[in-house]
Formats: sequence, structure tokens, C-alpha cells
Amino acid sequence: MTLDLFSVNVMTAAVVLIVGVIYVSETLIRRDEVSGRHWSGAFLAGILTTIAYVIWSAGGGWAAIAAGNAAFVAATGFIWIGCRSYNGNRTGWAYATVGAGMAIAFVAVAAAGPDGGDWAGVVWMYAVLTVLASLGVWETARGRLAQTRTTIALGVVLGVEAVYTAARAIAFLVLGPDDPEFQMWFATIPASFVTIALVITAAIVTSILRAGRAGMRGYTNLVAADGADRILTEPQFRATVTDVLERAAEKGIGIGVIAMRIDDLPFIAKAFGNEVGRHVAVAARDAVRRTVEPLAIIGDDGATVLWVCDTAWDATEARRQATRLATAVFEALRAVPDAVVPVVGIGVAVAQDFGYSAGDLIHAADAASVRSAKTGDISVLIAEPSHPALPESDATPVAGS
Repeated sequence: MTLDLFSVNVMTAAVVLIVGVIYVSETLIRRDEVSGRHWSGAFLAGILTTIAYVIWSAGGGWAAIAAGNAAFVAATGFIWIGCRSYNGNRTGWAYATVGAGMAIAFVAVAAAGPDGGDWAGVVWMYAVLTVLASLGVWETARGRLAQTRTTIALGVVLGVEAVYTAARAIAFLVLGPDDPEFQMWFATIPASFVTIALVITAAIVTSILRAGRAGMRGYTNLVAADGADRILTEPQFRATVTDVLERAAEKGIGIGVIAMRIDDLPFIAKAFGNEVGRHVAVAARDAVRRTVEPLAIIGDDGATVLWVCDTAWDATEARRQATRLATAVFEALRAVPDAVVPVVGIGVAVAQDFGYSAGDLIHAADAASVRSAKTGDISVLIAEPSHPALPESDATPVAGS
């Protein structure tokens, strides 16, 4: 049986459309967090890509190719941005990077115009896809994503895309699109089968990842209907801290942010049951609320991280506050029945070192908490402006941990 280009494009479009519609529908039903919404955006871009390519294979002009190439870049870019948001990293410059990549892919085709042929601008698109997929691989190998084995499959998907698109670009430049070897391995038809396999794998992996985060929201978003918990969501926390820092900067008051992460929470829930996982989350939250100063601001990321913002003139004072907090959390977790004491990472960042930017302080505290968690016990690490890899001697262990 010989497959023609139009049939293969229709087949690819059908697979991407079905997977994308199911994925986006689940996102709407779940009211998913930001990483899930980014990944849904990737599947929407994938649907647009396949529709544009079907129009092209049916005789559409260069505009269909340009739209398809730009949407293809957006699909890979939003997978990468979703990984960044899952890790809690800032995405502002990532949006700009993906937008620039889309513009490059579109303009490369538009510049060639009707005379560019079916392969107009393809090398530029391959180059952008290789870069974005490589950035995605790098993102899956760090932060929260690096702590779950499920992410390996997503890293493999992005790695295969990076290698395959780079190989397509090289083969196109060296052999040309009419070469038999290129037609066998890198033309549209074989690439479509690779795309189908990667789309299905990516959908499964990201669904597992966001389902795990949804489960953690069930443990950590325990605010009562009357707001008795008093722990802010991430957007609320960032907005409040931004306002506090603006006023503190005017008066020269020192401010610190403490980030506490319990990345073992999903594994405790799986090993000991959801109820035990919920008890661990509640114990940690209650310990934080009881220990910090009454006017301190507390927030969470909806998953496994709690933040505390309070006055702290320097790193020494902030370390003292964080150590007191770590001790209280350790004692609370040790009292939870039928559970093990999880690894707790605590990082501290102060305005004296990072300035009065809420984003910089929270990001620095988060990064320090990730390094703290790797020590294997409950310890406190102070973030440094240069973000060096801190030796274990810089960690303050908690007595009894």
C-alpha cells in the first residue's frame, strides 16, 4: 500500500485533533494550574499545525505553510514553557523566545513567497525547533521535574524531536529534498509517523504529571470556606509580597522570604495512602502557621511548596527564623501517625542580598530550597546573589533530623 501526502496529513491531523481535544477538555474540567494550561496551549497549536498542513497538501499556498510552521514552533515552545512553569521558574523571557521563533518561522516562508515551494523556510523552522526542544530537555532535567521518573519519557520525547529536526536540517542542506535517502527518512510522510508517536507519548506523560499536581492541590489547598487557613495562593502571595516590598524599600526595612518544600509528598501519598498524605500536608501547614510571626505572610504554590515573607534585616536573622520554623515542622511531621518524616528543603533569601523584587526573592528562596532538599534531611540554606553551588557546610541542619 502506498500512502500519499494528503492521506498521511489527514491521518496525522486526526490523531493530533483527537488527542488535543481530549487533553484540552480535561484542562477545562480540571481548571488546571498554569503548567497544564501551557501544555494545553501546545496541543491547540499542534491542532492548528495539522490543519494548516492539510490545507497546504490540498493545494493551499505559502500562507498555509507559514501558518503551519509558526504553529509547529508554538507547540514545541509551549511544552517547554509548561515545563518551566511546572518547575516554578519565570516564563516572561520564555514567551519572548517562543514568539521570536514563531516570527522567524513565519517570515522565512513569507520572504520566499509563492516561489519558495513546499520547503520554503524549512531550515529556519528546524533550527528553531531544535533549540526549543533542547531547552525543554534541559528543563526536564532540573527542579521538580527532575524528581519524578515520569519526566524521563518527556525528556526523551523532546530529545528525539531535537535530534530528528537537527538531522532533517542537515540532510536537507547536504542531500536536498529530492534525494532518495532524504525522502525515505526525513520527508513529510516519515516525519508524520514520528510526530504521531511523539504526540501520543507527550500527551500521556504530561497528563500523568498534571494529574499528580492536581492530587497535591487536594492535599495543600485546604483553605476553609470561611478562609480560616489564611494561607494565600501563589498569585495572591506574589501580589501581597510585591506591595510589602515596595513599602519596605521606601523605609529601608529588611525583608526575607523563606521557601519550604516537601517534594516527597506525592510519594508518601502513593505509599501510605491519600489520607496519610493529607495529614502530612496539614501538619506542615499548621506548624508553619503556629511558628511564624502573627503578621508574616504565608502562601503556597498549590502543590508542595510553602512560602513565608517576614521582616529580616540580614541573612543571620533570616536563618534563625527559618531554623526555628524547620524545627517546628520536623516535630509536627514526626508526630503524624503511620507516616515517615519526609525530606524538607528550606531556602532563605533576603532583600539585603537580592533587592526588593518579589520575583527575585521568591526565585532565590525556591532555588535554595531545592538545594537544601538534596541534602537528604531538614536543613536551611541561605541563597547567595551569585547563586553558587553551596557546599553542605553552608547548610544548617535541624536538631533531631
